[in-house]
Amino acid sequence: MTWSAVRGASWYDLRIYKGSRLLLRHHPRRLLPAWLRRPCRARAGPGRLPTTPFICVSGTIGEEATVELLKQGADDCVLKDRLARLPFAVQRAIDEREHERGLQEAGETLATSETSYRTLAEASPDTIYVVDSDCRVRYMNGLAAWRFGMTATKEFVGLPLVRLFEAETGARIVAAVESVLASGQPYEADSLIAYPEGESWTHTRLVPLKDGDGCTSSVLGVTTDITGRKRVEGALRESILRQEGITEGVIAALARTVDVRDPSTAGHQRRVSELATAIARHMGLDERTARGVQVAGMLHDVGKINIPAEILSKPGRLSEIEFQLIKAHPRTAHEILEPIDFDFPLAEIVVQHHERLDGSGYPAGPSGEEILPEARILAVADVVEAMISDRPYRAALPLEEAMAELEGGSGSRYDAAACEAAIRLFREQGFAFSE
Repeated sequence: MTWSAVRGASWYDLRIYKGSRLLLRHHPRRLLPAWLRRPCRARAGPGRLPTTPFICVSGTIGEEATVELLKQGADDCVLKDRLARLPFAVQRAIDEREHERGLQEAGETLATSETSYRTLAEASPDTIYVVDSDCRVRYMNGLAAWRFGMTATKEFVGLPLVRLFEAETGARIVAAVESVLASGQPYEADSLIAYPEGESWTHTRLVPLKDGDGCTSSVLGVTTDITGRKRVEGALRESILRQEGITEGVIAALARTVDVRDPSTAGHQRRVSELATAIARHMGLDERTARGVQVAGMLHDVGKINIPAEILSKPGRLSEIEFQLIKAHPRTAHEILEPIDFDFPLAEIVVQHHERLDGSGYPAGPSGEEILPEARILAVADVVEAMISDRPYRAALPLEEAMAELEGGSGSRYDAAACEAAIRLFREQGFAFSE
């Protein structure tokens, strides 16, 4: 029997007898027994053996033929007078072929996986590279070659990473790679990188690659071009700044209308805004709250544009009707400010700035926690500024009288924390209004 006779065999019913006694019955996959009555002339040649396991069973085969069969790829040779070895030889041949098949399939799977990942890397819109522990490039994808002006990715292999960039950028990137190698922790950052075709904003993520012992042996880098995003962000920031400037202008213009309407209290809203903002920050409130207090202070009396100028500047005592008109200005301010969309409740803060904790304020008379924190701060700042400033019906009062008003009303009419902050600002920190 020759190799050409067994090529392609896949399933056989193998029965081995000695006399009338069954020694082995097996249905091995891809196994073929060869009963040789004369020396085998193997014609397959090295490297061209079939994948079918081959066991030679013979009573006449000589040593030279046996050696030749084994060279040609036979799994074993069993003499007929030693058939007890045959089951073990069969099992070993099957196991070896299965092991070889597993290795082959694993190799094919690995090769396919490597091809897939390399294809993904080469098709990626990002620069992908691997750097070894000496900060030398071991791999870079096609985009990297293009970005650095090279014609092939193999030109990168072995190059020190620092040589791909200008001095400052190279030193920064190498330091980041060395940090990942030392710590085993990922790193990411945005940076401006100079390429041959010009500068680009990039986002770089460095990931440690572990060896078989779990140690960081190299670093995978992925660099994404974010120049377009940075331009959009820059344009957005500029737009926000312009909008903020417009908003500040509108706020100042609205505040100015009250000053024009009532010159005797010109600057009152600005000063209340300054003090209220200082109180909010002294209390440790967040910037959003402080900003709400600042804007509310600038506009808290805007409702007075609906009050006749002669009432606002009247030097004597107001009549009951005139006082009721004055008390309506918070509601008017609320109507004016309510349509404006701020990120804080501006209209509600303003409408409550004359309310008191004990419910004695106006226009609605809420008490305690029903009054917004910003409005409670604004009430304290409004009282202090009004008392220490000139009015048509009286001269400015001493600062200590204003402090006494706060101390007497702290916790009852006014918010205790706001009163304490205002008193400390004046007595301990020397707070003074800007000109």
